[in-house]
Amino acid sequence: MSKLIKNEFKKLFSKKLMLILFVIAIGFTILTNVIYNIDDPYNKEYLKEELSYLEEELKTLDYKSQADNSYYLDLKTEYDLIKLKLDYDTESWQYNFINNSDIVYLSLRDINENIYGINKDEQKLVEAKKEFDTIKTRLNSGDWKSFVQEQLEDTKEEIAFYEEQLKDITDKKTIEELRTNIEIDKVDKQALEWRLEKEIPYNNSFLSGKIEEYKNSFQSVQALKDKENKTKEEKQEYELALKQMNTSKYYIENNINIENEYDGRYMLINLTQEYGMFILIFSVIVAGTIVSNEFQKGTIKLLLTRPYSRNKILLSKYIVNIISIFIFIIMFAILQYFIGGIVSGFNVFNTPVVEYDLATNSIVVMSAFKYLIIIALSNLPIYILTSTLAFALSTLTMNSAVSIAIPILGNMVSGLINIFMEKLKILKYFVTANWDLSVYLFGGQGLAEGLNFWTSLAICLIYLAIMIVTTFVVFNKRDIKNV
Repeated sequence: MSKLIKNEFKKLFSKKLMLILFVIAIGFTILTNVIYNIDDPYNKEYLKEELSYLEEELKTLDYKSQADNSYYLDLKTEYDLIKLKLDYDTESWQYNFINNSDIVYLSLRDINENIYGINKDEQKLVEAKKEFDTIKTRLNSGDWKSFVQEQLEDTKEEIAFYEEQLKDITDKKTIEELRTNIEIDKVDKQALEWRLEKEIPYNNSFLSGKIEEYKNSFQSVQALKDKENKTKEEKQEYELALKQMNTSKYYIENNINIENEYDGRYMLINLTQEYGMFILIFSVIVAGTIVSNEFQKGTIKLLLTRPYSRNKILLSKYIVNIISIFIFIIMFAILQYFIGGIVSGFNVFNTPVVEYDLATNSIVVMSAFKYLIIIALSNLPIYILTSTLAFALSTLTMNSAVSIAIPILGNMVSGLINIFMEKLKILKYFVTANWDLSVYLFGGQGLAEGLNFWTSLAICLIYLAIMIVTTFVVFNKRDIKNV
């Protein structure tokens, strides 16, 4: 048996096709890493185009008209905001602060309301312009901490105001609303304190993004946590928000910064996403040709004259097919490690992966390599089942093109099949709804009610057994006299 497997590997790796696949793998890995590491700042040309559009739109409105006034003020304020953003680099904290804070927008709105508003006031205009000039001076001085401190003081005052109101209110609904507002404000307060404590300005940095993600995900959790009879989409949204909230908090509190979120490490831990289709195609090409080529070239007759049973011959080919899947995964992992390390720096792989386990309500921290192994193993059923289908078709049809095309096409439309599962419940027992076991990692749920890890694994094994048994039965009964 071992000799048969060795011979199959010799035949496999002596093919020019394998060299071509290896070259393609190297080329795609290099291209992907280079593309992900190209700086892609927000295009200022787009802002200029938007500015031109707003300018033309404003010409069509009469701010003196009661009907147009409100819309005119909205557009004019947006126009002024974009003009201000163009004064700063898209990577600067000033640009991001203007983009995400209400302070600047409200200041510009106040000016416009007192210039173009129906109830404009000269005195208020002077005050509004003075306030904006102060904001602009602070922006140009680079004093981002003063904005944080100001927002922090405002937030504390708002919390105190809500807490004071709670003392005199007895209505349960109002009490609940006030408590929710307090919780949200406390999260904003925590975020602002993190900025000061960890020296995190309003910029495009990883940790600044995590602060915003923490705030947004907390609000999503608050909105959905007490909702009864959540829909499937709401459950998924709630779980995602809970994960983001807790992982963001861990990254911030432990000061785990990533210079480029889409670096070589990102590509490595998401190997089955970024290179999954290539791994699949490579393994299907091997599986779809390993038997059919023997029939097409007529070498199957020579193979069967050897002192081995048909079962052993076919089994050796199937074992090589399965091992080749592991070879392709390892090949892409090694290529990504070295190419990603050269492009992004090998130190990026030292940053741990942080996950939140919904089942235990706890943070899980592991190395990038351990995470890769877990994800790759949980995705194995996709590759094994798809390549087994190609292997079965290769044996049944003796046509390499059909054996390769059908499994790849089936994999591509698997998402569409899963969509129909909402209406046709029986589809939850179809293989595509169960072959991605990664959905169960860290307390995740299946794609449909009633599915769990062991159910999905059992369904995958049943489909696998049906294909393998059918393949072996047909191969044993096939007449090769006319081949």
